[in-house]
Amino acid sequence: MVMDRRRFAFGALALGVGALASGLPQPAAAKAASGKSASAARSGEPDVLVLGAGISGLQAAWLLEDQGLKVTVIEGRDRVGGRIMTLLDQPGYPEMGFNSMGEGYGRGLDIAARAGVEMQEVGARYRIGPPSLLYIGDTPLTREEWAKFPGNPFPDALKSVLPGELVPMLVAQKTRLADWNSWHDPVNAKLDISLHEFLRQQGLSDQAIHLAYDIAPYYGMNAYDVSALLSEYNDGFVKAQIAAGPNSFAVKGGNLLMPMALAKQMKGDLLLGREIVAIRQDGGRVTVHCADGATFSAPKVICSLPFSALRNVAIEPGLSGIQAQAVAQLGYQPISMVFVTAETPFWEQDGLSPGMWTDGVLGNVIPQRYGDDPQQVTGFIVQARANLANYWDRMGADAAKAMVVARIEALRPAAKGKLAAHSYFSWSQEKFNLGDFSYIAPGQVSWMDEMAKPAGNLFFCGEHTATGARGLEGALESSERVALEVLGM
Repeated sequence: MVMDRRRFAFGALALGVGALASGLPQPAAAKAASGKSASAARSGEPDVLVLGAGISGLQAAWLLEDQGLKVTVIEGRDRVGGRIMTLLDQPGYPEMGFNSMGEGYGRGLDIAARAGVEMQEVGARYRIGPPSLLYIGDTPLTREEWAKFPGNPFPDALKSVLPGELVPMLVAQKTRLADWNSWHDPVNAKLDISLHEFLRQQGLSDQAIHLAYDIAPYYGMNAYDVSALLSEYNDGFVKAQIAAGPNSFAVKGGNLLMPMALAKQMKGDLLLGREIVAIRQDGGRVTVHCADGATFSAPKVICSLPFSALRNVAIEPGLSGIQAQAVAQLGYQPISMVFVTAETPFWEQDGLSPGMWTDGVLGNVIPQRYGDDPQQVTGFIVQARANLANYWDRMGADAAKAMVVARIEALRPAAKGKLAAHSYFSWSQEKFNLGDFSYIAPGQVSWMDEMAKPAGNLFFCGEHTATGARGLEGALESSERVALEVLGM
C-alpha cells in the first residue's frame, strides 16, 4: 500500500486519521504485529521504539498501538509536545510554538477530538484592532505615511505595501507552480532557486529584499538562504487552508494540553528525561543509548527528532548519501521570544496600534487576545527571528528582556513604567530542537524524497519530512507515512 499525498491532503476531511487507523488492512497489520511479538514477549521489549514525544511521535505510536503493536516512546525533555510549547502560568496561555490550526487541518482536528480537548475559534481574534504600526528606526508610520516615506525602497506600484506583507503577496501572485503539491517533483528542479533571485525577478532591489524579508524572514536566515520553491509550497498550503474555511482553532487553556492528553492515551511506556546519544543497528535489532546510561532495544525504531538534534546522535552504521547530507546540513531557523504584559492599556493613551513591526533590535511586537473577552489584550509576544534571534541569545535572557522593555518605552512613552517582561524562550537554545522551523535551501529540494526513507530498521518522521502539509498537519502527515512503513505496507 502506498501513501497517496493528495488523498490525505486534508486528513479527516478526506478520510480521517481515525479512519486511516481502523481502515488499515487487518491481516497485514496482524501479521506485522505477530511477526515480532513472540520475541518481544520473551524479552519484555517493545515491537517499536519511538524517539521523541512531539505530535508526530505520539501519533505514530498511537497508530501502531491501534494495530496491535507494543510501543515505547522515549523523550529527552521532561515534557511532551515538542514544538508545541505553551506558557501555562501566564495570562492568556501564550504559545511559544504552534499557535492554531485552520479548518483544513483535518488530521489536527481529528486528534484534538480524540484527545478530548476543547477547541475555540481564534481566527477572529487575529483580526481585532488596527494593523501593527510600522517603525523605521524611531519613526512610526501608517500605511499612507509609508507610501510617501523617502526611505521606502519598494517599486512605485508597491509603495503602499508594508514590509511584512510584500514577500507573501508577491509569492502568492507570482508562484510558478501549477500544482503546489508537486513542489518537490524533479520536473520542477529548474525552479529551485533562492527566494532572493525570485524576488529580484519580480523587480525588487537588494535593499527592498533586505527590508521586506531578511530582517524577519519567514523561513531561513535571509532570502539567499531559502529555496523559492519552499515559499511557493507554503503559499499553496495556505491557500488550500483558506479555501477550506475562514476559521482557525486553538485549544482552550493552551495547545500543550492536547499532546498531554494524547500521551495519557498511550498503552505502552512513555519515558521522559531520557536524552538519546546513540542509535545502533545490529543483527536485525536497534538499540538506543541514553545519556544516563540506559539502553532500550526493539526490532524497529522510529526517529522523530529534528535533524538539528539528530546530528548530535551517534548512528551506527552511519547514514549515507543524501540522507546523511540532510541530517548534517538541513537548516533550522532561530526564533526567540519574550512575553510582556502591560498593567494598563498604554495604546489607548497614545492612540496608536498596540502591535509594532520594527526594523530594529526590538523585532515584532504582537498583541495577544486570548482572554475570556476577545477585545482584551492579555499580553504581547515580542519576537526575533534569524540573525536578530541569535543577537538576543548572545545578550542573554535577562538583558534581552530588559532591552525589550526599554525599547518599547522609548518608542511608546505612554508605556513607561507599565510593562513587565516575563518568560524568555529561545528555540535555538532548546537543546532538543536547536532551532524552530526546518527550511530547504536552494538546491536542497531534491532531498525531500530521499531524506526520510528508512535506513535499515530505523525510520523517520516529523514535520521536516512532510511533503504535502506544513506545521502540525505536516507532522501528522509524516506519522501516517511512517506507520505504514513500519507495518510494511
